[in-house]
Amino acid sequence: MIFRAFIVFALAKTIRGLATPVASNSDYGRNHDIASMLAQAANDPAINDNRLPEAASALSKQVVDGASGNDRSVEEAWNAVQGIIGESANVFDVAANLAISGAIPSDILGLLNGYANQRLNALDNENPSVTGHTIYPFKMEGDAPYSVEEAKLRAAIYIPESFKHGEDGRKPVILVPGTAIPAGTTYYFNLAKLADAVPEADVVWVNIPGASLPDVQISSEYIAYAINYISARTQSNVSVISWSQGGLNTQWSFKYWPSTRQVVDDFIAISPDFRGTLVADAVCPLLSGVFCTPSLFQQRWETEFISTLREGGGSSAYVPTTTVYSSFDEIVQPMSGPNASAILDDAHGVGVSNNHLQTVCALQPGGGVYLHEGTLYNPLTWALAADALRHKGPGDTRRIDTEKVCAGLIAPQLGAGDLLGSEGLLLIAVAEILAYSPKAFEEPVIASYAV
Repeated sequence: MIFRAFIVFALAKTIRGLATPVASNSDYGRNHDIASMLAQAANDPAINDNRLPEAASALSKQVVDGASGNDRSVEEAWNAVQGIIGESANVFDVAANLAISGAIPSDILGLLNGYANQRLNALDNENPSVTGHTIYPFKMEGDAPYSVEEAKLRAAIYIPESFKHGEDGRKPVILVPGTAIPAGTTYYFNLAKLADAVPEADVVWVNIPGASLPDVQISSEYIAYAINYISARTQSNVSVISWSQGGLNTQWSFKYWPSTRQVVDDFIAISPDFRGTLVADAVCPLLSGVFCTPSLFQQRWETEFISTLREGGGSSAYVPTTTVYSSFDEIVQPMSGPNASAILDDAHGVGVSNNHLQTVCALQPGGGVYLHEGTLYNPLTWALAADALRHKGPGDTRRIDTEKVCAGLIAPQLGAGDLLGSEGLLLIAVAEILAYSPKAFEEPVIASYAV
């Protein structure tokens, strides 16, 4: 039996650094958990994979078996994940093997399984309108028009109760999620705890409807609005940290809402796909690559969307930018060499550092086999983020003790539960991709403002 989210939460233990998420009153998550979504997908004739029933059954049983993620050492958790990676051919294999193997303990599985009911993923946040500032329908001449009403854009911004609104020397940091995983859960096991490494960092995040699976152009409106909203609320500049598709959302925002560039001190893009990915079809293998979701079509290698973004200066940073990426990314490729999808140029002269884990941390633990989601807890990622936030311009490895940083497997502020929780994000991604409706057969048309 699949326990409802509020029961799962009562059983789940607190993960290091953040209190256990509370249930949301939003209707979005009713009966919307990973196990039931996988079980439903297993009955879909368009999806042919005999691992789904086994994965759904395994999740149902393991959610309540009582094991704790922090009963393991970091090394034990790392080795368990590495074993799964070695047996997996693609992201679906990794997710299925994570579920079936029992590598992720029940307390963490409980949090992941009930993600849709967690308040930290809510789309109906009650944020006041800003006074004394005009940010909608546009902030300055040249900003693209919004197609989403302001109330929805504002309600998607999650502001923790601890947020200081720019007071006490705190620096607002906006966390932007990737494809198929809500922002709150994406960052719960990792960068939501950034203040443990950078006390002045004060994070908020943006919960994009549809878990960033619809049109990237629409999702980007939420980021453009959030940047100007948080800047206006705090009367200060902000920084942006993105993961995966979040890099595209943010770069698109900078290009077509130029007002955002004026209020962003740093953009830190983790595992971004600024050129798309050559393995996009591998993200929807169960769907045979014939139909998928709008944003996954847009993120194929140099699609019309990608070409539109990159032309006219979009292949270069608009604000000081730090990118971090891994050769072993199972979702975005290529991620090494001069054509790595994560690389941005610096034609605008704002300052860019492109950081390849296996180059900076060559032959060291921090340069090991980190997948797309592994970069979220990688020690160099955290060190570069901290360096960028504390200095003018992008993160610079010359200011970092790379020998010390690269000797670790994860950021020192995190634990084994955080590593396993971050890897478990793939379970949500697979469930969301399979459940998304209506499926698309091609990428959306380019918005008129970008033509």
